Order: sequence, then structure tokens, then C-alpha cells
Amino acid sequence: MQFIQGNKRNQTYFATLDDQVSADNPVRLIDAFIDKLELQKLGFTGTMHKSEGRPPYAPSVLLKLYLYGYLNKIRSSRKLEKECSRNIELGWLLQSLQPNYHTIADFRKVHAKPLQSMFRLYVHFLGDADLLGKTTIGIDGSKFKAVNSKKNNYNQKKIDKHRQFIEDKTQKYLAELDEIDKEEMASADADHLVLKKEKIAEGLAKLKERSIKYDSLQQQLNNTEDKQISTTDQDSRSIIIVKSIVEVAYNTQNAVDDKHNLIVHTQATNTNDGKALYKAAIQAKDNLQLKKEEPLMVLADKGYHTGAELKQCHDDNMTTYVAYKEQPSVKHIADEFLAESFLYDKQADTYTCPAGAVLTSLGTWHNKKGEANETSYRFKTYRTDACKTCTLKQQCTKLPKRIIQRSEYQDAVNTNDNNIKQNPHYYKRRQAICEHPFGSIKRHWGYTHTLLKGLQKVNGEMNLIMFCYNFMRTKNILGFNKMLQQIKSWSPDYTKVICAIKNALIKTIYSQNNQLNFLRLCPLLSFKTILNSPNKPSINLQHLILFTTGSFLTV
Repeated sequence: MQFIQGNKRNQTYFATLDDQVSADNPVRLIDAFIDKLELQKLGFTGTMHKSEGRPPYAPSVLLKLYLYGYLNKIRSSRKLEKECSRNIELGWLLQSLQPNYHTIADFRKVHAKPLQSMFRLYVHFLGDADLLGKTTIGIDGSKFKAVNSKKNNYNQKKIDKHRQFIEDKTQKYLAELDEIDKEEMASADADHLVLKKEKIAEGLAKLKERSIKYDSLQQQLNNTEDKQISTTDQDSRSIIIVKSIVEVAYNTQNAVDDKHNLIVHTQATNTNDGKALYKAAIQAKDNLQLKKEEPLMVLADKGYHTGAELKQCHDDNMTTYVAYKEQPSVKHIADEFLAESFLYDKQADTYTCPAGAVLTSLGTWHNKKGEANETSYRFKTYRTDACKTCTLKQQCTKLPKRIIQRSEYQDAVNTNDNNIKQNPHYYKRRQAICEHPFGSIKRHWGYTHTLLKGLQKVNGEMNLIMFCYNFMRTKNILGFNKMLQQIKSWSPDYTKVICAIKNALIKTIYSQNNQLNFLRLCPLLSFKTILNSPNKPSINLQHLILFTTGSFLTV
């Protein structure tokens, strides 16, 4: 029996690129989607070029290349360059064009913002295709390693440790020099001692260089508000991954719609989850094109349980189901005298203890300081003189009086905690919703790290990764033919995406500058958005003239 025989290598075949790609190949979906977009409206540069010089590659070509690469676990610009010359599907997609790796890499670096815009636009496509429930989202974060080793990340403790080592080593060298001086006085042959001195001098010179390095790092640390600095990727931070495991990484926040586990918002951050809930939730609500008065359920784990974040969500008509930490037991306090056993009377602003005594407050707000000595939140204290004669005092406190603290956000915390207690089954859906995308991206695709440096560029890459996840999942849900039909019949609305970006930019700049300087700093921004701000400045005629003298964009 003969083996299966292949074709002759010197045989000539007549076939087009289109003949070599099957009719239902996913690469055709990439081509159809990118050709549907007006890339200049999303901010991609190079859509128009000068008459002189070598023509550039069209942005659509490089964007198609990146989408194909990320969907097929190829992220390196050098590997993508190699695939262009040997991959039949890429030959069809790029029409046999073969960009240089440097051109490929630069495109990803300079288009961080347009990639974010494209992700938002695709979320709108998902909504138009009726793939989003728009009633419940799950929010979660996952860490992606940065292009910065732990060795090149420094905090005060690490700098002090290295400085102490340099000081100890210097003292050791100086002590050795003293010993050599004594030996020189007592010995006639001092040639070998000269060699020792030269080696010690070289060691001291190296220590001096290292000392200068750590002095510079100390200066950088003193000039930053953070408690750490990174030297390779300056925006990356040392973040706790699991328990005591720490990596220099970015924390990517995802908001996932519950209907088909599709991502509706993603953003890379360099902080932990504590202050990320509201920002992720409100941006997800905006991407879902929901108005402020429309309700939205938000599910998150206990890392997001922060009073200020919960209150902001409630103020924007979002019902939170954020897991809370159980109150730990205290040795000298009986379980029935824990703080949660004290009943609060909102109208009278008093607490009633289990023994029946009423605890009152003077109404003074105290500031709770955070790690960076900033005000984390305000609280009031409640106490009563009845503790002095209470027979149950030994079970309640060791202090002269039992003191209860109440945060300014306690009502929001109580509302959230009651939501969890009354609907425990509802919260359990969180893991199935949130973990699905991260599991696919990190385990199936192997994307556990970022290839770019800087928060903005990393943000662009994360939006590209999440776009590819949504794209592949859409194909799996709809099938090839239906998805292709949806793309062809879709009419993109760029104004919603562009306006969302402008509004976010305006609010960010406005919040970081005082009211009187805002118009002078940002004369090209929308006057309408400023007027809609809850803390809008008092604008007089002079400010209005200053604002309207130049051309501005209405959003």
C-alpha cells in the first residue's frame, strides 16, 4: 500500500488569493469590520498623506494585521512581520503587503486613544446587534505584568536597605585600608599591599557610583506622591497579586455585561481595586448608552467595598451588590456587643446599645487619614455616660466609655450590605460573569503581560485585547453568516464615541484645575459640558468672551 502522495513542488498552479481563503474564514469578518469604519473619525493618523516621499501604509492595513495577530496569539511586531511573508490568510487580508516590524510596532504605540475609541464603538455595535442585556454588569480587575522587573521597582524600605549595605561595605573597606597602612609600616616588602589598595580603591569607586544612583532614586521618590517608583516603566507599580505575592504590574478593570459575558468597559490602572468601582461602573453605563435615570445592577467582590464608591454609584441610580467583609470578633467584646448589634436611629442621630442605653454624638466630623495622609472619609463618634454604671461593661469595652464610629457613607454601605443579604444568589453570578473574559484571555490566549510601557499605551493595548475577545465571542454567538450580515447592515454612530471621549477629558481637566483657570487652560473645550457640571464655576461676561474668542468644539 502506498502512502498518500503530495503535489509536485515544481508544479505551477493558477489561483487567486481569494481562492485560497475559505468563504467562512474568520479573517473575512476582520476585513469587513475594518472596511466598515471611517478610521479618521476615530483618530487614526495617516489617513491622508503628502504628495512627496514614499507612500505610507494605510491605517486599515496595520489595524487588520494587529486584529489578526491578537486573535491568533501573535503580539510581537517581529513575529507579525514574519507572518506577513508566510501566512496565506494574512496574504489575503493585507493583499500581500509586508510592513516592516518597526512600522508595525510604531502603529500600536501612537494609536492608544484611537484603539480605545474603536473598542467603545464596538460596544455600540454589540448593543445594536441585541447582544447586551444592559441590566446587570459585573466588575473585576486582573493584573497584567508590566515591562518592569521587581528589581527595578523601589520604595523607601528598599532604598534604605541598599544605602545601608553601601555604608557597611564602605566602612569595611576603610577598615581594611587601616590594616594595610599598619602592615606597610611593619613590612619592608609592600608590593602586594599596593595591589590590595588598588582593588579597594576600585571597590570604593563603584560604591560611590551606586551611592549617587540611590541618591537620585531617593530624590525621585521624594518628588512623587506615591510610595514607590519604577525605573523601566515609570507608570507601573508594585501590586499585590494574591495574598503575599507581589508583582510590578497594571491592574486592568473590566465591566462585563451578564447576557453573553461581553466586555462593555476596560481600563488599565496602576492601583488596587479600592477606588475603581464608580469610575468603571459609570463608564460602562455610558458605553451601554443608558441615561442617568435608567437603573443598572453592579456586581463586584469585596475588594471594591468602599463607602465613597458605593454612594457615588447609588447617586447615579446604580444598585450595588458588592461583597462585604464580615466583622471580625474581638477577644474582650462579646458577640452580642459588636458594633453591628447597636441600632441606629437616623431621625434622632443616635445609637441604642444591646443594654438599652442611648449613645449620642456632639456632631463633630473627624477625618480618617489614608496611607498617604490624605482624608479617606469623615466620621462621627457616639458615646454615653451610662457605661460608668453598666453591669455589662466588661463584655462591651475596656475603655471608660464604649465609642461607636459612623462613617459619612454608612447609609450607602448599609444599603449595599442589605442587598447582598437579601439576594445572596444574585451576587453568586458575579464570578461566572467576570471571570469568563479573564480566563479566556490569560489562560487560553496566554496574555498575562503587556508589551508596552506607560499607562496610556498599556491602556491602548488592553482595549485592543478586550476588543479581540468581544470580536471572537460575537462570532461564536452569532455564527459567521449572521455576524457578517450584522456588520454590513450596521451604521456606526461616531458622534457618541467622540463626544464620550471629549466629555471625559473635559471633566478630568476641570476637576484637576481651579474654576477660574479652567477656561483659560482649555479654550477649545465645550461650553455646554462645563455648564452641565455639578460644580460649575460662576462665569462672568469676561470669561465668556475669553472662551468664545477661539474656535471650539460643541459636544
